Amino acid sequence: VNGSLVSIPFVTGLSTKIFSQEGFLVIDSSPDIQIRYNGFNVIKITIGERLQNKVCGLCGNFNGDLTDDYATLRGKPAVSSVVLAQSWKTNGMQKSCNELQYSQYAASCDNVQIQELQSDSYCLKLTDMKGFFQPCYGLLDPLPFYESCFLDGCYNHKKVQLCGSLAAYGEACRTFGILGTEWIEKENCCKRTG
Repeated sequence: VNGSLVSIPFVTGLSTKIFSQEGFLVIDSSPDIQIRYNGFNVIKITIGERLQNKVCGLCGNFNGDLTDDYATLRGKPAVSSVVLAQSWKTNGMQKSCNELQYSQYAASCDNVQIQELQSDSYCLKLTDMKGFFQPCYGLLDPLPFYESCFLDGCYNHKKVQLCGSLAAYGEACRTFGILGTEWIEKENCCKRTG
């Protein structure tokens, strides 16, 4: 916090709470902003109504219209996620992050890698009707998470990718009030692997 290491749980002078919950680091400055981060690839930012129409960026503008959220810094519709990401880079990130490399990695995947990631041992766990997230399936389609899992897995460590994809779907299910966390221990996803 402000350059100093702190132990959690921790409360800042501004009443912002920092704590750990179900595998996520939570930074909570209720009622305005809550950030949940799993330590490697899932971040969820929730903002209160007081900030409606007062934000912009990769997550949109919070004006109630989802159709205008996929816009660049200049307000133009983004033609791709790479263009969107590049337009919102801060000055310090201009040279240190090359998002195009991930597109190149994905294009270099071979069928053997993809088939392995699509198996019961890996990404298919997201769609197992008797699996961890069964209560959520009627509310949230797991297929986009499954597809992201095996496509992104081509350039990530398989275990890190699986844990990240499970965390992404689990966090999305939380929006519907479904708080399953047994997958964290069963899949040994408590700590970053790799």
